[in-house]
Formats: sequence, C-alpha cells, structure tokens
Amino acid sequence: MSKNQVALFEDQLAALANESVKAEQASSQMTFLSTKGGQLTYRNDPVAGNKLACIILTAPVERLYYKDRYDASKIVPPNCVAIDASSIGMKPLATSTDIQHATCEGCPKNEWGSSPTGGKGKACRETRRILIIPADAVTSAASVASAEVAAIRPPVTSLKNYSSYVQTVATAMRRPPLAVITEISVVPDAKTQFKVVFNTLKAIDDPAVIEALIARSKIELEKAITSANEGMAEEDGTPTAQSDRF
Repeated sequence: MSKNQVALFEDQLAALANESVKAEQASSQMTFLSTKGGQLTYRNDPVAGNKLACIILTAPVERLYYKDRYDASKIVPPNCVAIDASSIGMKPLATSTDIQHATCEGCPKNEWGSSPTGGKGKACRETRRILIIPADAVTSAASVASAEVAAIRPPVTSLKNYSSYVQTVATAMRRPPLAVITEISVVPDAKTQFKVVFNTLKAIDDPAVIEALIARSKIELEKAITSANEGMAEEDGTPTAQSDRF
C-alpha cells in the first residue's frame, strides 16, 4: 500500500469515527414527541400541520406499569418497565424500580381485568416506542448515521393503525417501514377525540442509504432495550433533552 493509499485509508477511518461520535450524540439526545390533547408537539412546541415526515427506524414494544394513579402535577416514571423488539418473551428491565414479575407472561399486572380502575383492562399498559429520524436525513449514509433520533408513543387506540400500516407497506411495497418515508399525523376522531395515523410519502431507493438505515435501526433498538428508563415519564412528550432538529 502506497503512502497516498495509507493516508486515504486513515482519512476514511477518521471520517467514520467522526460519524460514529455524531450518531452516539444524536442517540443520547432523544426527545419524545407528544400527542397530548390531539396536538403533536416537539419540546412543547406545536408541529406545523399536526404532521411530520420521517423514517421509522424501529418500533419496539413497551410495557409500562405505574403503581400510583396519574397525577398531572407529579409526573413520574413507571415502577416496572419492559421493552423489546416483540411482545414474545418480554421481561422487565433490570433498572425497573419495582419489578412485578420475572417475566411479562404470567405477571398479574399484565392480566385482563387487573386495571385498578375496574373493567376489563390491564394494570400494565402496552404501547410502542416508535423511533424516528427526519425525512431529510436520507440524503446520504453519513446523514443517516448522524441524524437525531426522536420517539413517539401512539395512544393505545392508535396501535392498530400502526400495525395496519406496517402490513400495508409490506404487502403493497414489499418493504419495511425503514425503507420508506412516512408521514405521521394526528387527526380528530369521533370516538377517541384524536388518533395517530401513518401514510407512505415515497420509497427510499438508494441502497447505501437503506444499508445505513438498517444499521442505525439495530443500534437504536439495542439502545432502547438496554436503556435505564430513558424517556419513561408517564406523560407522553416529556422532553428528555434540548434539541430542535425536527
């Protein structure tokens, strides 16, 4: 290898190292968007048009158990938390402050009819932590690697909308959500006041960008699963960092 080739190789490694640092910084600054009251907000600021264009990297399942009833004046993290790629074989994070059972399966708080308010519901709430990056982050593999990640938890009544969207993208386009640009919007609903809906804007066709999205998806899923209750405040949209990327 010539001196010029060695120098070029070293420059490439340095560039990759820089992008890795940016990706780490972006991950650590994750903010949760809120849908409270039917208004999509980011860091407590309304999102224009109540919709945003993004790429859904991954959407792990979350189970959140709160011992005390919701109090808007005292926002607290859940007592017991589980998060994983799917609902199969889930168990609480070791960082949970009050683990209710060794596994989610068989946990009394995950049984129908366990809701402290009565009825057929569960005491433990199941939702999804949908991890997204801005649509303009797909200009290159490098921009994907350094893009800031944000998260949104759809209300329970909108979880079926996300499931249907994933199936539609897979059937009609033969793609996972990370290979398309998605519009997430919050719209009025007669039965539930509002709902979160998902629509495809366009496919992503650059192979290098898709490879970068796949790699970033794996990184962010692992971070979410191993996080120490990050962003787990009971009120959706509680900001976890100062940022204005979205």
